[in-house]
Amino acid sequence: MTTIYDIAKALGVAPSTVSKALNGGSGVSEKTRNKIIRYANKVRYIPNANASRLKTKRSYSIGIIYSENLNIGLEHHFFSSVIQAFKDYVETKGYEITFVIRNLGNTEMTFLEFCKHKQLDGVFIVVAEHSDKDLQELIDSDIPCVTTDLVEDNIFTVMTDNEYGAKRAVLEFFNNGHRQIAHITGSLNSYAGSERLVGYRKGMNEVGLEDSDDLIFVTEGFTFEDGYVAAGNVLAMDEIPTAVFAAGDDLAFGAIKRFHENGYRVPQDIAVIGFDDGPFAKYFDPPLSTLHQDRLAIGVGAAKYLIQQIEEGQDESSKMGELRIRPTFVKRESA
Repeated sequence: MTTIYDIAKALGVAPSTVSKALNGGSGVSEKTRNKIIRYANKVRYIPNANASRLKTKRSYSIGIIYSENLNIGLEHHFFSSVIQAFKDYVETKGYEITFVIRNLGNTEMTFLEFCKHKQLDGVFIVVAEHSDKDLQELIDSDIPCVTTDLVEDNIFTVMTDNEYGAKRAVLEFFNNGHRQIAHITGSLNSYAGSERLVGYRKGMNEVGLEDSDDLIFVTEGFTFEDGYVAAGNVLAMDEIPTAVFAAGDDLAFGAIKRFHENGYRVPQDIAVIGFDDGPFAKYFDPPLSTLHQDRLAIGVGAAKYLIQQIEEGQDESSKMGELRIRPTFVKRESA
């Protein structure tokens, strides 16, 4: 592997001159700097990571926490897109990502212990269990964190405005004449699920409808199967609702499948609105009306904030706050 000493010898300059040229230091003419950079690119010079870490006191590695205990797999289109947007941005700034786990080489450890062992500069909490004590220990530490799944006093959050989106779904149904509007929640152990339920209740109250518990169907996750099972409970009601707001697209897909199997047409007999606007929403039968989440804005927003905290430092006030990004309603053929 080519070193700065190899470059210095080839160009007849001092190693310190090469180092200054490649790291933006002063005391090097533009002509010499450009010559060194061109040669370094030609020989595919790669800076020594350990040397960079010693100099900056950073590992240039960011952790991602993604809990599998909430039945939301990594293949979930929303979270996978957010992680991709986050990854793409941090890589342009010279950082790499690694997933934070609790078992390293068969050694059990907390999130904080893992982060310290790997010397992570910061952590992006994508999906996590809110009651997890290990998670709270990490948030309370001096390691910069940002999240898209929690609302806590001492961590900055970049996430969809879930309440707004849920209220928007109820209003859409109401304006189209629906008065019996049911809700399939998704997991209430997640902030998305609990906030969308709050938004549904507020939306029902704002249009003068009762947010009866009989119209709310709580599920364990956000999967197709969860929606399918919940739809069976909807159909078991004495008075079947004319509209269903599902807290996720996969829930909506499962519900529509169950409705079709039981002879109900969507939207003629039961209208359905989802939440996400994933890649399959417009290709489903019927194409799904849904709330579009801006995955790119969430992922990049989280990345920018976290890198700012890493590079500029943080205090108690900078750890708090949130950026809410409003979803947009996408009208298709299911509602």
